[in-house]
Amino acid sequence: MGRLFFIVLVNIGSYLVLRRLWPGLREGWRRWTFLGLSVLSVLAFALPLALGFGEHGVLPVVGLPLKLFSSGWIVAVGLVMLLGWPLALFLGRGARTRESLVPTLQVGDEGPSLVATAPPVQVDMERRNLLTGVGRALPLLAAGTSSVGMVAGSSGFEVRELEVRLRGLPRALDGFRIGQITDIHVGTFIDAEYVRATVEVMNKAQVDLQVMTGDLIDDLAQLDGTMAALEACRAPHGMLAILGNHEHWRGLRAIREAYAASARRGSPVRLLVDESHVLEHAGQRVRVVGVDYPMGRTRGMRVKAERMRQSAEVAFRGASADEVVICLSHHPDFFPFALERGARLTLAGHTHGGQVAILGMPLFRFAFDYMLGRYRRGDGQLYVSGGTGHWLPFRIGVPPEVSILTLRADT
Repeated sequence: MGRLFFIVLVNIGSYLVLRRLWPGLREGWRRWTFLGLSVLSVLAFALPLALGFGEHGVLPVVGLPLKLFSSGWIVAVGLVMLLGWPLALFLGRGARTRESLVPTLQVGDEGPSLVATAPPVQVDMERRNLLTGVGRALPLLAAGTSSVGMVAGSSGFEVRELEVRLRGLPRALDGFRIGQITDIHVGTFIDAEYVRATVEVMNKAQVDLQVMTGDLIDDLAQLDGTMAALEACRAPHGMLAILGNHEHWRGLRAIREAYAASARRGSPVRLLVDESHVLEHAGQRVRVVGVDYPMGRTRGMRVKAERMRQSAEVAFRGASADEVVICLSHHPDFFPFALERGARLTLAGHTHGGQVAILGMPLFRFAFDYMLGRYRRGDGQLYVSGGTGHWLPFRIGVPPEVSILTLRADT
């Protein structure tokens, strides 16, 4: 219901903005067209719920195209609302100024009298006409941006290969390869076959270890197929997975049981929840630590440093100096806690890189301390993936990725 409320709110907000920027929208076919498309964007998500298909379900034949349309429409009208309200306020203020009247003393044949007249107002008409033109062009700009982002967001993932140079890395681990997937969000727009494709890419890259750093799934109806896709892993050291906030939101018990059942079947997939797994590669011990996400329905909505500290105390227990420690954390803000306990490399997700970047710079970089890419502090490094999937198929400049990281000794 929260999603439906949001869709209605954005539609109303954008309509109020467009009424000011584009007066022709107030009446006639333009108004009815906007209202009709707004209602359709709501029905795309409301009808599956009302008909028992579930929040992530789709109607037969038309369901997926409807939800794709709705997502694109919401992005477009959201852009109109966010970018258009300053122009709407300016134009509205100018209109009120012109309409205001003041009493003026005039002297005529019959003597002095008070007459309501408009005050002299200096209006920069060239500037005003420019702003009016921009306001009317804004819907076209929003629609174009939405279309480009929807195409990019729905075009699959790319493989991003990186070399990570670590000081003092044992020679045995020089060339050790890790494949990372994260934030897939199996649901309305992404299915288990997409997950299988990401696993096959990592298999083809012949990585030594595959990791899944949280937010695997939103639609539990696809949980069995998703786990089967993960079990296609053929990495020598298997796949290690952790939990993200969406696992806590969507059905933690069912998801943990699915991982446990997979382990009982002898699959290569193992879930780490505030615990570690030790593997040996070419005679060198590697400890992979996986921490829980410090949030859930009963934990509140904010990440708390104390929760992270508690996870670190438990998860890093037993680590020794002769091991190379790698940390898996869904939220990148865990990086300082991992550093304190000797992690040489931390892999995270969660941010999706903001899903929008201009010239390689995330547009919403202010939202997180660690938004996208590599970060170094002392002898430790953090890599924040832009995410392998999405919950909204809209991306510009931050494509979905499968990350292939090759460790190198930095002498």
